[in-house]
Amino acid sequence: MTQKSRIFVHGLKAHADDMWACGLLIASNPDIEFTEIIRDAKRIGEASDNDFVLDCGMKHDGEHYFDHHQFESTKKADCALTLVAKRFAPWTLTDTKFGPVIERVRVQDNFGIPAAEKKFGKSSSWVASEFLMVALFEKEPLMVANMLADAFRERLSELAEIKKAETWIKENSSLETFENGLKVLVIKSSPFKAGFSIAGFNAASSLYSGSVEAGVIYGWNTDGSDSRTLFRTYSEKNVDFTNSVPEKPVFCHSSGFLLIFDPAYDAEYRKLVLQACGSDGKLDKIA
Repeated sequence: MTQKSRIFVHGLKAHADDMWACGLLIASNPDIEFTEIIRDAKRIGEASDNDFVLDCGMKHDGEHYFDHHQFESTKKADCALTLVAKRFAPWTLTDTKFGPVIERVRVQDNFGIPAAEKKFGKSSSWVASEFLMVALFEKEPLMVANMLADAFRERLSELAEIKKAETWIKENSSLETFENGLKVLVIKSSPFKAGFSIAGFNAASSLYSGSVEAGVIYGWNTDGSDSRTLFRTYSEKNVDFTNSVPEKPVFCHSSGFLLIFDPAYDAEYRKLVLQACGSDGKLDKIA
């Protein structure tokens, strides 16, 4: 039988950390059916052993109670969101997408909006969207929390896809070092015919090419055809594919970071990369 639980948070003005913490709690406990979010600290006494109390109650046990106000040593170091994240979803704290969001919420909850803006910069879109979400959370807390839970689940699925794709790349690629010192990551077979999503594969290839310091990636075009791509990574600014002339061109970006072509022979990419480095095949390094 599915466990049914409620979440208790404080009433009056809702805070961003309450809102986000509810969403992360729901996303991290798929075996629990969350039936209600009660925004009234005076009703904490109604909480059963299956319920959760966030950001109120002056109690933190890391299981059902997550409040950071009771101890001076932790009051400013945490918020309801970070406490829930540490217990149920530590991956979010270092995630490139959600990590900065969580830290901003923590700073804002403890030190105010000016402190958050000073540390992370002003963002009118952030302030507007968060204001609207928090206002809606006050009226429909469970609906908003479920929306945020969906975002966390989607990101977790993305990360799983990226990890899977990165493993595939390691097994299906080779790193070539050209005479001029440029490193090229050569992907030997089509990842898209292997079933990887474009977004997941692109994120994984970027991470992996960065870890091996590849300046160029050579692989398959995303449409599933036999067209190939040459893509310049951020590690190498001096490669310009508008200087390359493939025998069967498909597309070349005007700023020179992407070239798509149908290879006339297996090693045509080597010729095109060397052309992209200049007429003499050397990188024009700028000190």
